[in-house]
Amino acid sequence: MADHESAWEPLGAQVASVAEVVGRREPCVLRQRAAHWPAVAQWTWERLGALAPDLPVRLVQGNRELGATVFQPSTLGAYLQSLQGPATAGEAPLYLKEFNLLGAFPTLRADVRPQELFPPGALHDAQTWIGPAEARTGLHHDYLDNLAVQLVGRKRFYLLRPGAVERLGAVAAKHDHWAALASLNADAVVDRGVVAGDAWVVDLEPGDVLYVPARWWHEVVNHTPSVLLTGFFGTRTTVYAQWAWRQAVQGAHLAGLWRRGHCTCHPARV
Repeated sequence: MADHESAWEPLGAQVASVAEVVGRREPCVLRQRAAHWPAVAQWTWERLGALAPDLPVRLVQGNRELGATVFQPSTLGAYLQSLQGPATAGEAPLYLKEFNLLGAFPTLRADVRPQELFPPGALHDAQTWIGPAEARTGLHHDYLDNLAVQLVGRKRFYLLRPGAVERLGAVAAKHDHWAALASLNADAVVDRGVVAGDAWVVDLEPGDVLYVPARWWHEVVNHTPSVLLTGFFGTRTTVYAQWAWRQAVQGAHLAGLWRRGHCTCHPARV
């Protein structure tokens, strides 16, 4: 996206509390808010890979949000070992997305401090996104607010205000369980024209926390091999309502009644 950098405004850092940030309903980066978490200093590829080297994992090849959905099986140890070496030229990156690392290895919960971030009474979850440099998640928006914590490596977020994709008629038909997808990448949306304050970019370092409000479009790319902890959250009423709705849609999809063969959860038909 180097040719388009001038179209993106840098997202400024804030020193406000998370409650204040959430109340404004605008993306915000909280620099080094999680720098004291043990995970930032202690989660090395060697340590994570030694937890269960033979654990089967399903990797996503390339940008399934915009392109074809392709999966590749591996093991946790082999995959994390691959992140320590040079990338293979010409091959689409393999990405371990939405991995329940804390559920698989409960002892790692002592290394994070989510209670310091989320508003009192909020329901929240935690998923990890582990991948090499250049791994990308295509343009999409989530249905819940997100507090994303960068734990290892560096990552870039491109953010677009709600409505920027919809005005172009670029909401994709492709189904995702928990998100809406765009049929364009972020630069293509900006090329078609956005007003000031609609397009933002921010780079995250280990210990940084990014607040992404629900329905803000974002595309994400790794600068280096990276571990990001996402925390989708909301009030009990909001979370239960969104869960019921998305489970109903997913149920229709699994029954073959909605977007059959055109989704991020099943391999593309060939």
